[in-house]
Amino acid sequence: MLFNSLTFFALLLPTLAAFWALPWQRARLFLLLAASLVFYGYHHWPSVLLLLFTIGFNFAAGQRQQAQRSRTTLLLAVGANLSLLLWFKYAAFIATTVNTVLAWFALNLAVPVPPGFLPLGISFFTFQVVAYQIDLYRQEIKAEPSLLRFAVFKCFFPQLIAGPIVRAKDFLPQLAAAVRFDARGFHRGLWLVLAGLALKIGVADVLAQFANEAFLAPATLTTVGAWTGLYAYAFQLYADFWGYSTMAVGFAALLGLELPLNFDTPYAATSLQDFWRRWHITLSVWFRDYVYIPLGGNRSRPALNLLLTMALAGLWHGAGWTFILWGVGHGLGLAAERALPRGGFFAEHRWGRRLRWLAVFHGVCLLWVLFRAPNLSAAAAYYARLALPPFTFSAGPSVLTGWLLGFALVQKPIAESFKNHAFVRLPLKVQWLLALAAVYFILAYAGAKVDFIYFTF
Repeated sequence: MLFNSLTFFALLLPTLAAFWALPWQRARLFLLLAASLVFYGYHHWPSVLLLLFTIGFNFAAGQRQQAQRSRTTLLLAVGANLSLLLWFKYAAFIATTVNTVLAWFALNLAVPVPPGFLPLGISFFTFQVVAYQIDLYRQEIKAEPSLLRFAVFKCFFPQLIAGPIVRAKDFLPQLAAAVRFDARGFHRGLWLVLAGLALKIGVADVLAQFANEAFLAPATLTTVGAWTGLYAYAFQLYADFWGYSTMAVGFAALLGLELPLNFDTPYAATSLQDFWRRWHITLSVWFRDYVYIPLGGNRSRPALNLLLTMALAGLWHGAGWTFILWGVGHGLGLAAERALPRGGFFAEHRWGRRLRWLAVFHGVCLLWVLFRAPNLSAAAAYYARLALPPFTFSAGPSVLTGWLLGFALVQKPIAESFKNHAFVRLPLKVQWLLALAAVYFILAYAGAKVDFIYFTF
């Protein structure tokens, strides 16, 4: 059930009306739980059983941890959650890799490859409950005593499939007491939903046509075509996930709840570290708190810790060597940044900072090739068109260039309008102008119906 589908709004609007009509918080929570299960089951109803099992298991494990703090309980809880993720997302990849190695050694053996099925959002909601279990063990939070509240925290439909990854300490307290209707917050939520839809439909889905064409047959591309196709994908991915995350925050705001913003103009970053503070912020914070710091963080072997953390981040995105190498590339870049001297021309001079931004942006774009390509050979073919002779040029697709430049110019003011209640504070005429522009993009390009990219993760 896509956020940009009529089916979703057929679920959302009655849920929204009933939520604000009900005066009892317990009834509201039951409503949110029912809507979340319908939302999740619409794609594949048997997956609801997995979701319910995960809710029940983690609730019970949390109660056990609260009663008697135990490393064994923590390891069992985290291990069980990661085992489900390992089976559904990585078992086929591991089996295929083992069979490849066995074939290299000419061994007449083969590991059975399990059938591939990936429950929607399993990577996101697994990380959410793993954080819950670790925070309980660290005694940063207390176990949620209400199974109903815990279930809503676990499967709240605006962020169930692709985040933002919410922390128990931030979200569970919001479910404890009935919220009052706040016109200002509702107003902001409407803008976030509208703007998110415009980003998805009017930007990401348009750029998807150029990106898909470029990556479908890279060997036929000119040098300019390869670069413009890569830029198209970089901004498609950004607008797609930014649009989804913004809509999720907006839907929560319509229900009087707050989710964290997940993007902050990442392509304006002047370092890879800065990029990861701005891109998919909740995931970056998760890997920092639950992988990088436990490995030793900045205290010992920071370069190795960065490499391992980013390799795992790549593997989290997908079961394939392209994703692993994408993560390793970012890890090497982050480690190299730490080794470079601070200060100097690139840090203090305006043109030095601009050159640094240019290098970071293109470094990120080059790594997106691995993220988008279906396999290593396809990635190598695309890199060849980017970097190897003959350097063939053409006029280039002017329409795509216009889209890219236009989006690059407006992303900063759009992002600023999402923060706090900035949009609500704008003059009413400006609000109407922006809303009408968003509606235009939604209606003009509503026919593409491209799935959200991060739904596959």
